[in-house]
Amino acid sequence: MTEEIAMQRLSQEFLPAFLGFSIQKIGNIKEAEELSQEIAYQCVIAIRKGNIGENYEAYLWTIAHNTFRKWCIRKERRPISLDDECNSLSNIPSYAPPVEERLIQKEEIAALRKALSRLSRDYRNVLVCYYYDELSIADTGKQLGLSEGMVKFYLRAGKQKLKEAYIMKEIGEKSFRPSEFTVYKSSIDFSKVNVWEVFKRTLPCQLALVCNSAPKTISDISLETGVPAVYIEEEIDLLMKAGVMISPIKGKYRTNLHILRKNTVAQVREQFAKLYEAYIPVVLETYERTLPRLKECEVFKFDAAPNQWAWFFAQLIASFHLIYENCGLSDEDYPQILSCGSKGFIFAEEAKGSRWGMGVTPVLLDECTVFPVDVVAFGDFHRQSELWWQRPEKSQALYDVYCGRTCEEDTELYAELIREGYVIRQNGKLLCNVAVLTLAARVVMDEANSVLQEALQEMCKPIREGIYSIVKATLPPQLAEYTRGFAETWISFYAGVYLTEALYNVGFLSVPEAEDTTPVACRIDVK
Repeated sequence: MTEEIAMQRLSQEFLPAFLGFSIQKIGNIKEAEELSQEIAYQCVIAIRKGNIGENYEAYLWTIAHNTFRKWCIRKERRPISLDDECNSLSNIPSYAPPVEERLIQKEEIAALRKALSRLSRDYRNVLVCYYYDELSIADTGKQLGLSEGMVKFYLRAGKQKLKEAYIMKEIGEKSFRPSEFTVYKSSIDFSKVNVWEVFKRTLPCQLALVCNSAPKTISDISLETGVPAVYIEEEIDLLMKAGVMISPIKGKYRTNLHILRKNTVAQVREQFAKLYEAYIPVVLETYERTLPRLKECEVFKFDAAPNQWAWFFAQLIASFHLIYENCGLSDEDYPQILSCGSKGFIFAEEAKGSRWGMGVTPVLLDECTVFPVDVVAFGDFHRQSELWWQRPEKSQALYDVYCGRTCEEDTELYAELIREGYVIRQNGKLLCNVAVLTLAARVVMDEANSVLQEALQEMCKPIREGIYSIVKATLPPQLAEYTRGFAETWISFYAGVYLTEALYNVGFLSVPEAEDTTPVACRIDVK
């Protein structure tokens, strides 16, 4: 097609169509004339440059739509045509463009649907019922359980929100690069809510991060994660039921736990690394001096392996200076966060959890407390489920073996304890394979810790002050009264994790081989 013919067709066939297109999109004749002239101008430029090939009509309509989108951005106007009156006779626009234009409009329809997917439940449902299902205002209200007045409100407000979602906002980074997230719990009673189960999937973790710094709407969350609002709402409902998310303002949601962001986690780790670089030599020297005395305290009633002694010592030594006033926590310091009513600190970090994180569920018996300890580095958690509070008779049987009080009726329990590594048999005699903190051993460890606490005293003060400052600045307002509790919990957690890591790195501790069932991290404390 020559340039002359292309110009002639543009003038005779397309200029009237462009005006009709502009009127349909804008609804204002004066602005429509302005838009149609701009479309024609862009088409003339393209024709003169020789950019148009065989598909002449499709190319011109592409120019028309692109020009319209740019015009909307420049004018800050909506790029779609929705009826301005909610009670119009028809919900469907009357403009019927040619086939080429309808194909091009698929792009706009896809963008419209994406924008609609970002709206929260009430706005989205009303728009879908009215425009997609073509229900009247009255029928829309009946289907959604809303008055006609509320339907009209959601239509007006929903179209405004749809315009904002369509034109202005971009999908957030978490839509393609979700952050790492690890959650922890420190509680004084047992909970029916398993926070690790709640956050075992990527999406709930990202929702907690998105809503961490301030309350967010469903649309805000949808934009940041790139997930349609209808699926966000379901996840939010689950988090609300668990108690780890709240709605401080109607229609907005905020995380109900404390989260340390990635850069803060790195800073804290660096501080503890410097602390233990100076502290570890003191620990090793103290261990060499203390071990002979511990071996006289019946911690084990057999010649235990060096790694068993090392883990016993590591579990009991001071990891941080705790002589400052009010560092200990009472029951009143624990907030009631989870919906089941249990009290505890739920805290998380925007990072992959340390392999030296531990889980402990104490079993309280009359004569002692049994501490089943699971360590991430050891693999699957099973110590707590094998000895936890719902089976106190098994923990009691373990302590009875230590005391030499075996009986025939517990034969099956002993066999189970042997199979799981808690009990060994030597020379026909059953022996407890778990370290026991006897009263004599407690005296020896208290003396060792007095030396270690003195070494820690000056080194820990800046870290404590820094963590308190971080928690105070980042804790959600509804948890502000528990600043001290969260700060001390973070200190205790990081101190234990990073000390264990440091001791492993210098070769003091080792991880048992896969086939070795020795419970090196478990212990029993005599009362």
